[in-house]
Amino acid sequence: MLHITPEAGHAIQKLTKAQGVSEGGGLRVEARADDPPFTMSIAALPDETDMVLTEETTGARVMLDTLTADLVENKRLDVSDRVESTASFALTDQDTTTD
Repeated sequence: MLHITPEAGHAIQKLTKAQGVSEGGGLRVEARADDPPFTMSIAALPDETDMVLTEETTGARVMLDTLTADLVENKRLDVSDRVESTASFALTDQDTTTD
């Protein structure tokens, strides 16, 4: 399952708040057929068929369609370069030697 870091959770919360999105919203991650392989955007609500993951520490939500959920199965969602109302999210392989 996709692992969401607490830092990414804080960034998601900050972005949803800045965009006036309610607690039901979060970060939508969608697979693409070209480069970049994923797009990320803030969504007010999940689609009916979305898988919704919640970061434990912050309660931030990440929404994935079925195809995307399969593709990020062993990935980690993290954030870097947090600046006011922007964040640079990254999907990386999880280190399977820990946890």
